[in-house]
Amino acid sequence: MGITDTQSYSLVIRDVFFDALAADPYFANYTKRKNKMLQVQSELIPYLGVYIIDETMLPDGDANAGCIRFNHTLRIGFSAIIAHNDPVIAEQTIDAAFWHIMQRLWRDQYIMNMLDTYNPHTGAMNADNTRIESITRGTRRHVFGTAQFNNEIPVAELQYDVSCFYRTDWWPEITDTLDEIDVRTGIKIGDTEEEMAQRQQLHAKYVFAPAPEKGKGESR
Repeated sequence: MGITDTQSYSLVIRDVFFDALAADPYFANYTKRKNKMLQVQSELIPYLGVYIIDETMLPDGDANAGCIRFNHTLRIGFSAIIAHNDPVIAEQTIDAAFWHIMQRLWRDQYIMNMLDTYNPHTGAMNADNTRIESITRGTRRHVFGTAQFNNEIPVAELQYDVSCFYRTDWWPEITDTLDEIDVRTGIKIGDTEEEMAQRQQLHAKYVFAPAPEKGKGESR
């Protein structure tokens, strides 16, 4: 049983990004969080957040043909907040954080591998080999000084969000499977056993082995 038996692929992808950045020496002195439930206080700066913003699911192919299939577009938000009195240096710092996130994640040959995410150097992989097909969009904003800090310390925030694309198939759980077909030929309504015995008969049974169960959505 893997994590995707109980959690979504989107949560796994968020965690993959978070774990990669949390382990990076560049962000060693940053406070790091996965959601916005708690307010960012000044004592937590420098701060790095990796959040799920939203997710859009559209049909993969014809919506009324075959099993349910989705194209997922998951928006992940990155927030890097620093404090500095010099606005030029502050902007350079959050720009450097943006550039480091880009290089750390999008150049990773294992996180973004569409076949096998296993990293032989670390022995780790995306949980349940969850794969990301592409990054379809990205936006960033620089935000300077916010009311929640009462302007005690000039702050600068990088707000970077990306759209991650992946697909899932949701095969039906079929419990009344067709396991056997019994065929008998040479029968006419009203025939007696003697009359049927005068014609060549065929009696065959076709037994089908059940296919492996697919109980949950599968990423591809």
